[in-house]
Amino acid sequence: MKISYNRLKDYVSHNYNPEELGKVLTGTGLEVEGIEKAGGASFTFENVFVGFVENVIKHPDADRLRICTVEVGQPEKLTIVCGAANVAECQTVAVAIVGAVLHPSGSTEPLKIKKGKIRGQESEGMICAEDELGLSDDHAGIMVLSNDLKVGTPLAEALTSDADYMLEVAITPNRIDAASHIGVARDVAAFLKTDLKMPAIYDKNSLSTPNPIAIEIEAIDKCRRYVGISIQNIKVAESPEWLKAHLQTIGLRPINNIVDITNFVMMELGQPLHAFDADKLKGNKVVIRTLAENQVFVTLDEKERNILADSDLMICDAESPKCIAGIFGGLDSGVTMETTHIFLESAYFDATSVRKSAKRLGLSTDSSFRFERGADPNMTEFAALRALLLITELAGGNPSVLTDVKLQEFPPLELELSVSRTQTIIGKAIPKAEIIEILKHLDILISAEKTEDILTLQIPAYRVDVTRPQDVMEEILRIYGFNNIPFPGQMMMSPKYGKRQEPYRLLQQICNSLSADGFYEIWNNSLISAKFASEKAVNILNPLSEELAVMRESLLWGGLETIRFNQNRQNENLALYEFGKTYWKKENGYGEKEWLCMWVTGAKHELHWESKSPKSTFFTLSKEAEKMAKWLGVKGEVREVEHAEMDYAVEFVAKKQVLMTYGKVKQQYLQDFDLRNEVFYLMADWEKMVKMYFEKDIVYQPISQYPAIRRDISMFVNDTETFENIRKMVLQVNPQLIRSVELHDIYMGKNIEAGKKSYLISFVLQDDSRTLEDAVADKTWEKVCRTLENRVGAQVRV
Repeated sequence: MKISYNRLKDYVSHNYNPEELGKVLTGTGLEVEGIEKAGGASFTFENVFVGFVENVIKHPDADRLRICTVEVGQPEKLTIVCGAANVAECQTVAVAIVGAVLHPSGSTEPLKIKKGKIRGQESEGMICAEDELGLSDDHAGIMVLSNDLKVGTPLAEALTSDADYMLEVAITPNRIDAASHIGVARDVAAFLKTDLKMPAIYDKNSLSTPNPIAIEIEAIDKCRRYVGISIQNIKVAESPEWLKAHLQTIGLRPINNIVDITNFVMMELGQPLHAFDADKLKGNKVVIRTLAENQVFVTLDEKERNILADSDLMICDAESPKCIAGIFGGLDSGVTMETTHIFLESAYFDATSVRKSAKRLGLSTDSSFRFERGADPNMTEFAALRALLLITELAGGNPSVLTDVKLQEFPPLELELSVSRTQTIIGKAIPKAEIIEILKHLDILISAEKTEDILTLQIPAYRVDVTRPQDVMEEILRIYGFNNIPFPGQMMMSPKYGKRQEPYRLLQQICNSLSADGFYEIWNNSLISAKFASEKAVNILNPLSEELAVMRESLLWGGLETIRFNQNRQNENLALYEFGKTYWKKENGYGEKEWLCMWVTGAKHELHWESKSPKSTFFTLSKEAEKMAKWLGVKGEVREVEHAEMDYAVEFVAKKQVLMTYGKVKQQYLQDFDLRNEVFYLMADWEKMVKMYFEKDIVYQPISQYPAIRRDISMFVNDTETFENIRKMVLQVNPQLIRSVELHDIYMGKNIEAGKKSYLISFVLQDDSRTLEDAVADKTWEKVCRTLENRVGAQVRV
């Protein structure tokens, strides 16, 4: 946001130069990204003077040319041929006499003014437009100056005023209270511990004429306050130089005195305003509502916008919509040079409603920027009266009484603040009196002192970001100054390697193990797009964009986005892991859980001349899951399961608790992210795994002195059969000898009977008391085969 250095001094007294002020603002949390000079000191015209047009006649040989007699303070008046449509008698203008050298905007070549003839008529100079002087790109007509200027004054001297500076302030999403000159001045006043000077407003009690425009609010959930004033007999004209110069300094284009005043007040107070041509409001009525059906609406920029019924809030008259509430005005109700009767709007619109409509319509205006982040509901009347004062001064008019439709009160939020706790958190014993003074200048009132330590505070409604004691502590700290907090020279940390530290150490060991296996750790944003959200999602009140609108309920989406990012840069062979939390709404609040997630896709290894690298598969993750379970000392079983995010999946269960789920990511999700390769995904409930790890009893068991024997079985089974069921059957054949059962291959497809699949499994036999003979192993193998044939209809391939 752009702030005028000179204008800021109207609201707070200070002696800082622009650079010093920039440092003060940055220190209080309003980062100044740049400072630019604006004002008369840059004008260096030569042989360009203030002139006065005494006479204008039509050129005898050219319809579009005029012959002007111009006085420029010299003994002889000049005859100048001018083609501008707006040239007229009794105008004060900028005149370049013979010998002047101009530097027009957009041109690299200078323009030297010479005496000559134009269509047979002698011309002794040029009446200049702004672009010909290099002041702007405007070539709509000649530059008309104030009649207060003395004829013959060098133009550079006439235009020179007190130099101003534009400060570019970065407004973070939570500091919408600072999106105005008053908001920025409030921080400076708090820093200097001086009073904020509010601007003058129109005396409300002097208004007596009834308001001819009635106000009705139908969409009470989208508009909770609406202030309106009618002003008749106004004169719309060009704004005075001071107003135009101010708007140009802060990057706004002057239009006319009425529109310029609404923009001026918005940038001054942070309250958007809108002026309607009241004669174009049918039925002398303003209705705030949504439309009954979808409709095409033409905005001030002459573009058609598709308005959704029951969604987009509109300002309407008795017959049709006139404005998109809080965003953009309509083409057929705007103020023109012929307008004589206006209706001034100052309202409080729902932030969510404005944000959704603005994003959907692709409109981002100064007005929507403020409303969608939370405007001040208690500023509507003050801003309207401020604008009314300026309008009556600059455009005249007869105002009506102010109509204020207020559907609710907007009281301050009450919080309790502990002074001692504040001093502890900040790291310095800031005196209580100084804390109170800082809060007072931030407009945070102290309604009571509950105890010597506890203050009861009233937070103004416009501070939408201050909702907790910690937020107040941050306000105190940024005004007191981060640089005023002493740094002891070393970090005060006392790590204790007890139970509280063990989970972190365990996490680090898991990270090291995965990294050693070729996995890369990733960190993704906890905010994701609303399109991945369920009804239990935690919505952000003031999201930066639709892509960062909700808290994540799954880590899957961030991982897929990371894979897409790498894939688009020719890096398709990936093994990733992330520790992170998910969030959701519960009946009595909010929940969060910590997960360890893994993704594998593409080839297992990079290409090498000696061998081809196999692709990552389901078993790539299965191996990691088994390794992690063994590493944690957790024993369990694997069973197939249906999962909303996977085409097929299994879960690892121990002590009747699901610790891990892994499988192939659904093809639809891969298409949504434009991913070419299959992606396999594992999600481990880290909190349960840590708890189980620390609760387990570690029992020493010596390694068996006797060798183990392995036997393989290849078989066809029904495609509905699960490996977990088969594993249990094999173990039950001889629990004393059969130690483990592994699945090595699954095949379905060509050369396999319909409804069947091929399994290759192995089991390990071992006796801790003697060496097993092959005959015992073969007999056990035969028994396992018969069991599978009888119980699941397996066809063993010998």
